Order: sequence, then C-alpha cells, then structure tokens
Amino acid sequence: MSIPAQGSTPILGVSQPISVAYPDAKDLALTEQLIETLKEFKSYEPKEETDKRLEVLRALNRLVKEWVKNVTAIKIPSGDGANAGGKLFTFGSYRLGVHSSGADIDTLAVVPRHIDRSDFFTSFKEMLNQDPNVTELHAVEEAFVPVMKLKYSGVELDILFARLALREVPDNQELSDDQLLRNLDAESIRSLNGCRVAEQLLKLVPRQKEFCTALRAIKVWAKNHGIYSNSMGFFGGISWAILIARACQLYPNASPSKLVHRMFFIFSTWTWPHPVLLKFAAKDRNDIPALCKLVWDPEKKSSDKFHLMPIITPAFPEQNSTHNVTRSSSQIIKDEIWEALEICEQINDGKAKWKDLFEEVNFFSRYKHFIALIMAAPNEEEELSYGGFLESRIRLLVQSLERNPDIILAHNDPNKHKPSKNAKFDVSPENKRITVWFIGLEFSEHATSLDLTNEIQRFKTNFELQASSVKGIGPTCQVEIDMFHVKQRNLIQVISAADLSRGRRWKKSSKKQNKGNSSNKLTVARTASTSSVPTTPTSLVAPSTPLSAASTVVTNEPDSTTNSATPVIRKRIIQEVTSTTTEVLCVSTHIPPEKKIKDDESDEPIVEMIVEVTNEVVQQKETSEQKTKD
Repeated sequence: MSIPAQGSTPILGVSQPISVAYPDAKDLALTEQLIETLKEFKSYEPKEETDKRLEVLRALNRLVKEWVKNVTAIKIPSGDGANAGGKLFTFGSYRLGVHSSGADIDTLAVVPRHIDRSDFFTSFKEMLNQDPNVTELHAVEEAFVPVMKLKYSGVELDILFARLALREVPDNQELSDDQLLRNLDAESIRSLNGCRVAEQLLKLVPRQKEFCTALRAIKVWAKNHGIYSNSMGFFGGISWAILIARACQLYPNASPSKLVHRMFFIFSTWTWPHPVLLKFAAKDRNDIPALCKLVWDPEKKSSDKFHLMPIITPAFPEQNSTHNVTRSSSQIIKDEIWEALEICEQINDGKAKWKDLFEEVNFFSRYKHFIALIMAAPNEEEELSYGGFLESRIRLLVQSLERNPDIILAHNDPNKHKPSKNAKFDVSPENKRITVWFIGLEFSEHATSLDLTNEIQRFKTNFELQASSVKGIGPTCQVEIDMFHVKQRNLIQVISAADLSRGRRWKKSSKKQNKGNSSNKLTVARTASTSSVPTTPTSLVAPSTPLSAASTVVTNEPDSTTNSATPVIRKRIIQEVTSTTTEVLCVSTHIPPEKKIKDDESDEPIVEMIVEVTNEVVQQKETSEQKTKD
C-alpha cells in the first residue's frame, strides 16, 4: 500500500481535529496486515455471495412493487394509483459497505400514503408466505421498530415498513429530506431513521474507504467479544459506526489501523455520560416543531438524563442509539475497550498480532455462576416469534438483578445456545425445540446473603403479562420458560462441550480496576420447574426453614390446566456442599399432572433464589449430618 497523495484536509464534526498527520510506512504496513486478518475472519464476502445478495434484493423489490400495486387496485379501484410505486431501501452494515459473509441485510419497504402498516403485516406477509424462496418468516409487530424477519434463498433479511405522506413512491425516491417526516406515525419515523442515519454517516466522514475498513475491524472485534447487540443492552452496529466515524473526524487523514487504535484511545478515556456527537443537533426546528420532542435532549427530557453512554444519531430527529445500555453492559463495554487499547499498543510495538484483538472470547470463562434461561417451543413458528420477544426482554432481567446491592455485574451473553444432547429439562414432551440464554453473575466481596426471589419473579410475571398480549403469541401459546442457577463446572450438563470451549479464555485487563473477588464457591440445593407462558402469577413465600438446617425444599400448587383442580406437587433436589457458601435456588409454577413426584407435602408455591455466603452455615450442616449418623 503506497502513501496517499497529500491534499486539503476535510474538517468535519463538532470540534477541530486532534491530528491531520498522514500515515507513514509503518501505518500502511499495519493496515495491510489488518486487511489480511479481516479476510481470515471472513469480514469480506466472496463475489458469488455478493451477486446472490443483489439478486435477492432485486426479487424483494419486485415483490414490494407488486404488493403495492395489488393493494392499490383494491383501495383505489378507479385506477388513479396505477403509478403508486414502492421501493425497497437498504441500511445498516450493507448500506455502509461493511457487511460480512453470511450477515443479514437490513431493508426498508417504503410505500405511498394509502398503504397501511396492517397491510404490511397481513397481505404482504401472506405474499411472502406463498413464495417458495421464503423460509423462517416471522413478524415482530409489537417491537419498538416493527419488523418482519425471514430468509430469502438462504439470505437472512429484516424488513421494516414506512409509509410516506405521498401519493407515489417512484424509483428515484430519496429519504434525506426532513420534510418527508411530516405527518408520519412514530413507527415510520423510527423505521426511516436507519436509512437516513446511514446516508448522513457517509457524508460526515472525511474518507469513506478508510472509515469502512476501520469499521469492519470494530465489528469483528465487538461481535467476538460479545458486545454487539442493541436489543441485549450493548452497542448495536450504528453505535459502533458512530464511534469510528468520530475517530475519523478527529484523525481525518489517518490509516484504518491508526483509526482503530485511536478509537480505543479516545473512548477508553471518554467522560461518559457526555454524549458522542458527529454534528450539532438542531433542537429547535420551527419548520417541523412536532418532531422536536423526539430529539435527544437531557435538559428538557428527564428520561434522557439517565442514559449511561449516549451516542447520538446524526439524522433529524437526533436520538440516542444506546438507550438500552445497562449499568453492567456499560462497565463491560468500558473494560473491553481498555483491553483492546492494550492489545493495539502491543500490535503497534510488534508484540502482538491483529488476530489477538479479534480472537473470540469465551463467555463462560468469565464467571463462576450463571443464571440459565431456557425456552421450550413446540414448533419453529412459535420458537421464532416467542424467542425474538423473549430475547428483547432479557436486558430487563439484567436491570432488575443490577438493583441488588450484592451483585457487581449481571452479564448477559448476546448469543443463544442449543442444549447438549444429554441435557435434561423438565418441559412438556411436545416442546422439543429448546433454546438457552445465560447471564453471568459477579458478586461483591462482602455478600453474605443474596436473595433473588423478587427479581426473578418480577421478571417472570411482567414478561408473561406482556407476552400474552403480543400478536403472534397470545394466551394459547404453548411455549415454556424456566430459569435456574448453574455453576461453571456444571455447564457441560446444559450445553455442548464445543460451545463451552469456543474462543480464548477471558483475562482481566491490567488497566481495569479490580471490582472484587467473585471466586466464592456456592453450594446448591435446587428445586426447579418450568412455567408455561402465560400463567397465573404465583405468590412469593419466605422460606420457613433456615438454609443451614434445610436438606430439602418442597413446592406445591394446583395445576390450572386440569378440570379437577387436583393439587399437583413436585420435588427435585440437587445438593452440593463446599467449604464456603450455600445457595438455594427454587423455582416453582404450574405443571401438568403426569409430572407429579411422590412425597410432596408443602401446600403453597414457592419461587425463590437465595444465596447464603458464610462458613458457619456449612459447619452447622456438617454438624447436623454428623449427629444424624451418630
């Protein structure tokens, strides 16, 4: 790679550049190594895959036009809407030119004013259902940004919907004009935001080629380190793109390798919650006053004051792209940026390679204790629709856990897992499609008693109520969910050895503050069950027996699915004793009568997760056991 010709430097952003220096020979050599490493990590797709994506997009664009034409013929039979048009736009990684092999394509179907959102989720969905090229089609109509997800000829796509206040949407329709947002519903404005932000991003970076290469590197790094998911409380693709775009503005002539290093340098010392801006936001727009209330403004909107790591989109109305970030995910992102800066410094000194930065990190090596959340569905359709909704709510459980003062971190893994072949779950036989999510827990040093009963039950109750009203799920849904504690050493009983061994072991950054020792060993006496959603919320009952004396925990409740209302009772005990701590996890809800287990005596349902951290408890238990033997 040759040193580029030096010319005028474009000045963009909300401040002057830090450096306008051009790359030297070392920077260019590191960039060549970076690109070769990105190819090894399949950041660049082969030409055949690119051609296939183009064919899929053309086919879907034709479907959109045909659908608009059919609906127009029904709603405007006079023929005045013969040229109604319709157009499929792309945004996200594909529009920015940084999509990797096998990645999905974010698309937006833009239609004229006489086409409703209900048409999109009915007649257009039915048209897709009848297309033999379409598989895994499911709608998430209740999402913050309603979307249909599908695979077309094996290519994964998300399709959003936006209705413009126009009679026609021609092939040359553009979306950059702010006046197009007039008289639109909130969902259409949010759907249009992706395309408008992508266009603004490309205009606000001084050199697009360098920006795209650096962004590819950041995407690979973030995904392999488990911090790439907006819905799960981390940064999404647009947030990472804005961060690297800001680095481009501050170092407008830098090479991609330098931009990656500088991005980690800038945001390792960033004074959050100071917002990241690519341009100044226009807070007062007299021409579109109704939309000004959507602009991120912590001075006027109290809810915006609580955002932890605000990264503001550059298109009007400017909004925070990281409103889902939690206290735990915020700390995890900061820690990962610190570690990445260390590795980049070693790369610059010749002591490390780019693959050391991009190598996948094993999530299960981070923590000793996990909450496993399982979902069991009877078929693919319910698995997709219910799973997508459940996944978008896991961060709410994390936020609930964070409010416990004895929990330092509640780290949810953005990846979902399939259980191992030998895994045993107490679910209905017809629910054979099982998915597992994990939340890693780090406890404070001074923790002596940890009761997560309220947090677990509150999440379950709220989620069940929400799920029962979601279109595509409803009260007749047969999907079951369950949550239980699992130690690191027992994970092999839940997921495969291949999942457990993926990636390098996590190591704490030397620049991070030590947040406390989380190596306490726990003893588990577990009683667990599966809940069918939606169910009647169960009541919370305090344990009647101290943990130090408890050898069994019993749950009992009537089964709401039987006509006879005969009490159905269950008991399952898994107990392990170590030298330091004791934990009891109990989850109990409705169960079918055929799963009844003998010798159950309790009369009330119990939903508890209690952790006792003390040597005295174990000593008392050992003494009690010795007396029994004598």
